[in-house]
Amino acid sequence: MISVNKRIEIDLPCGTFYDFSNLIIDLNGTLTVDGEFIEGVVERLKALSRVLNVYVLTADTYQSLEGLTMELRDGCCVNVHCLESGRGDLQKLAFLEELGRDHTIAIGNGFNDALILKESALGVCILGKEGAAAAALEAADVVFPSICDALDMFLKRYRFIATLRK
Repeated sequence: MISVNKRIEIDLPCGTFYDFSNLIIDLNGTLTVDGEFIEGVVERLKALSRVLNVYVLTADTYQSLEGLTMELRDGCCVNVHCLESGRGDLQKLAFLEELGRDHTIAIGNGFNDALILKESALGVCILGKEGAAAAALEAADVVFPSICDALDMFLKRYRFIATLRK
């Protein structure tokens, strides 16, 4: 696991302070639809990888990981981790714990993402074209209709104020 000293600090007017250094993102249904990157995702991941340690976790359902990884290599510092067969939710949780929950954002849409959405400093559920599991929706702090909207929140940090202040 590659980790570099990167961070986004967000101080909300309500007294809530976020100090993020890691971003874990599910691949299938979150960054991709039917095994293909959603338009605009790669550019946003490249921008975010300059300020956060970005990790993509996947079981490689569509067997498309090799081609997708090639798209991320040019000008991007995204770490891709392929899960073993078995309980993906527990593997993702172990990955989160190794990084540190308190400084990690998790983004996902599936049932196997619910644990990391609940246990991370900020859980973001994507309700995209492949849907979202009810458990993921319930576990998340924030829900977005698209991954691009969610990633933009971290690139345009004033959006945090409107969404997360108390």
